[in-house]
Amino acid sequence: MKPAALLALFVLPLAAAEPPAVTVPPCCAGNSRSAALESDLFADPAKWSFADAKAWKWSGEGKDKILQLVAQSSAKPKYRSPLNLAWCGGKEWKDFTLTADVRLTKFDAGNNDLCIAFGRTGENRFYYAHLGEKADEPHHQIHIVDNADRKPITGFRTAGTPWQEGKWHRVKIVRNTATGDIGVWFDDMEKPVLTAQDKTLEWGRIGLGSFDDLGEFRNVRIKGISR
Repeated sequence: MKPAALLALFVLPLAAAEPPAVTVPPCCAGNSRSAALESDLFADPAKWSFADAKAWKWSGEGKDKILQLVAQSSAKPKYRSPLNLAWCGGKEWKDFTLTADVRLTKFDAGNNDLCIAFGRTGENRFYYAHLGEKADEPHHQIHIVDNADRKPITGFRTAGTPWQEGKWHRVKIVRNTATGDIGVWFDDMEKPVLTAQDKTLEWGRIGLGSFDDLGEFRNVRIKGISR
């Protein structure tokens, strides 16, 4: 085998310059007759549960409520996955569009992140979007946790999440279980920063948090199919 051909075996394919299309499910299409109503996931804070309640804090009133991750959780998951996740109870969601304002409050030499989780069918079965500053093997990925350590399923991603200190950023996640499409947007609502296709999980709960950093969430709303 020629040296050039041998080298090609070890060269990973480059990411596409443009993200693939993410198919919005009918329940979230603005002009669809089957379009669902939007729900405020912070309307009832009592529906949220925490593995370590001391790591979390609510502030603000009414539509201005903020969920703050203020300390590292003492809870340790069975499999490698985010250490700090708060879960919204009451409903499971299938196809949906979720939007939120998010703010990272810990900036250091690490690859800081916030995470949004979904499709939780059990303690160790869910997806999560890891919005890390720099894209590498575990960071800035869409992962699945399926009774095993987290595994990236990302098909497209940008170079990382451009967090800015003190700034609220807008995040959107679209999930279409019929096509398997998952899309994540950050500030720019025209082009996703992460995409994946996976049909392993369907119905599940929504979660917010971080792998091992701190941050805040507000104006968390979802539109889709629930039960």
